[in-house]
Amino acid sequence: MVEQKKDVLIFGYGRFGRTIANSIREYGTSVRVAVIDREEFKKAKSDKFEAILFDLESDETILSLNITESLYLVCAMDNNHENLFLTLSLRDLFPKNYIIAISDSIHVSDKLKMAGANRVIDIYTISANIIKHTLTIPVATKFLQGFINKSHGYIFKEIKIGPNSPLNGKKLSEIDFERYNIIFIGMIDEELGNQFVFNTVGFDHKIDPNDIIVVVGKEEDIKRFELECGG
Repeated sequence: MVEQKKDVLIFGYGRFGRTIANSIREYGTSVRVAVIDREEFKKAKSDKFEAILFDLESDETILSLNITESLYLVCAMDNNHENLFLTLSLRDLFPKNYIIAISDSIHVSDKLKMAGANRVIDIYTISANIIKHTLTIPVATKFLQGFINKSHGYIFKEIKIGPNSPLNGKKLSEIDFERYNIIFIGMIDEELGNQFVFNTVGFDHKIDPNDIIVVVGKEEDIKRFELECGG
């Protein structure tokens, strides 16, 4: 039986890790952050987290992170390949730890499960009902509630791209959503018959007027994005 209260070690402090770390901290949970990137290290330290640099390809540096069996391990690196490799390494090194892995596509989710993650959370398909019925681990539930719960300022929003938007003609991969602290979920494409398309690996559509972008983030960040990019 999993203990009700555990500390958390989050790997990665980018578009996923940073949001998760700050959401968990609001509940008084002890959070440490491990990163392979110096910029992410600086961000984590700036946000007052205990941050550690490690080498993804070195078991020795991972073992030096002082990981006890009571720690929740959250694999939240932005790069899918790195996140998968990390999950494999952690499962091999720490067979008794509970590993939560963040995914941005159903294909990656399947691989993360095979790699040994106890719980894989697909950021782009979660909903309140999914959380309610599938998550039983308190810390996992808390950080997801913190991620999408309106009381914490996080909302989903559809933004229609106008004719004067600076995004017109750009590909999705060229848009720096992270600069606005928001996450791109998917889009409704007029050319595809107003069909909603989830963001998946390899999906790099060119933005046209009347396309509708669906994002998640804090209300004030989304408003800033909408003001600058809605057109």
